[in-house]
Amino acid sequence: MSEVFSKKKLALDISANTLQTFITQLFGLIIFYYSSKYLSKSEFGDFSWSMAVSTVILILSTFGMEITYVKRIALNQNLYELTGIHFFHTLFSGLVLVLIVLIFQALNTPFNLQHPTFTIVFIMLTILNISSSFKLSMMGLEAYKPLAIIALATNGIKLGIILFCLYTLRFTILNTIYAYVWSNVLEFLLGYFYISQRAKQYLKPLWRPETYKVFISESIPQLGILIFDSAVARLDWILLGILSTAAVTADYSFAYRMYESSKIPLTIIAPILLTRFSKIFGAGEPLLEDTKNSILNFFKWELFAVTLLPIFLVSTWAPLMDYFTNNKYGTSNELCYLLMAISVPLYCITSFMWSIGFAIGKYNLIFRLSLITTLVNVILNLILIPKFGANGAATAFLISKALQAFLHIYTIRHEGFQILPKHFAFTFINAAIAIVLARMFFYNLYAILGFTFTIYFTLAFATRQINFKQFKRIFQDVVKR
Repeated sequence: MSEVFSKKKLALDISANTLQTFITQLFGLIIFYYSSKYLSKSEFGDFSWSMAVSTVILILSTFGMEITYVKRIALNQNLYELTGIHFFHTLFSGLVLVLIVLIFQALNTPFNLQHPTFTIVFIMLTILNISSSFKLSMMGLEAYKPLAIIALATNGIKLGIILFCLYTLRFTILNTIYAYVWSNVLEFLLGYFYISQRAKQYLKPLWRPETYKVFISESIPQLGILIFDSAVARLDWILLGILSTAAVTADYSFAYRMYESSKIPLTIIAPILLTRFSKIFGAGEPLLEDTKNSILNFFKWELFAVTLLPIFLVSTWAPLMDYFTNNKYGTSNELCYLLMAISVPLYCITSFMWSIGFAIGKYNLIFRLSLITTLVNVILNLILIPKFGANGAATAFLISKALQAFLHIYTIRHEGFQILPKHFAFTFINAAIAIVLARMFFYNLYAILGFTFTIYFTLAFATRQINFKQFKRIFQDVVKR
């Protein structure tokens, strides 16, 4: 069991997954920057709204199969059959949904005029959803290097098309979406051929009624969780588009996109932890004390690292974003991002405990926690958005994330192992002290950044959130790989 969570193996996988995540995030941020800068707020807001609605629909169409699928692959079950069944599901559900959207488009002219890019955005994301059959399989196999190669190729094509359009004065919302479409097609092809090679035969959609039924029944508990988690993640966008204006939605979606970028360390670590915890907790053996300590120490380091990017962006938001977007975003949504930035370490806590909860089979409990969080989020959005717009949605988001984190902390435990407030409280306090002191005594942007990180690092070691001994071991593991 200790080998599953060994520091050297963990460092290797984190390094490999860091590469593919960094590529995806870097290219994504460049494309996001050009889109937010050169598209009008109304175009950018409508594009963001269409992405949010399409994403929720496609998430619900998965029936919660993704997590079960990755877990089964990680446990070395039949790769060809599992991938084939999942491929059938995404392909069939995708075709049905696209047909429904096309019929809806043909019958609803006012909707088309208000949201002209919705249909093509939905088709774009459907292609990506189908290709997820292969990407998720690669995650279960912990094939992070091939994922990095695919990420480089697909994002390179996407960025190349967008830059070509930009410098030939053809940069429009439709051409931007077409760049995504071609990139998603390439991701589908590369993923298909890689998994076919690993399975040693060409994949095809598999209709195995009995196996498919068992797969669905095992995944259904996750559907409820996905319904509410996806609602919390996208409902604010959707309600802003309905209750507010496209410009307000653009301000919020810009801040939200930067919030997602602030979670890069989590994006790297989460799939690795899912496979690790599935093996550790799914083995049905008592946890060794050494394993418990390793998990707890890793949690502290994860929370420390996850907080770094939010600290940087909170300290520099208004001048940095105003500069890069020609004053379109920055001062206008500074408070909105600040509220979301506080949510990043809260999301880290939830993600960590959720992974443990899933690994030990607490599906019904996680479902109930998601239900409570979503209901609170919906009520708060309906109350706050009409009065406070984007800041109201961000406030509802923060309160929901705080509630979700604390519910997970106090209800998910395994054989005496539990994350307690004392394990993370100082991370929030240290970050707040560092930012407030830097802004009180400095005005120069570089001085603020230097002082903020110096205080944050000093307090982190002083309060034993992290220690030099752990840092030395992690560094040696990375160097030895």
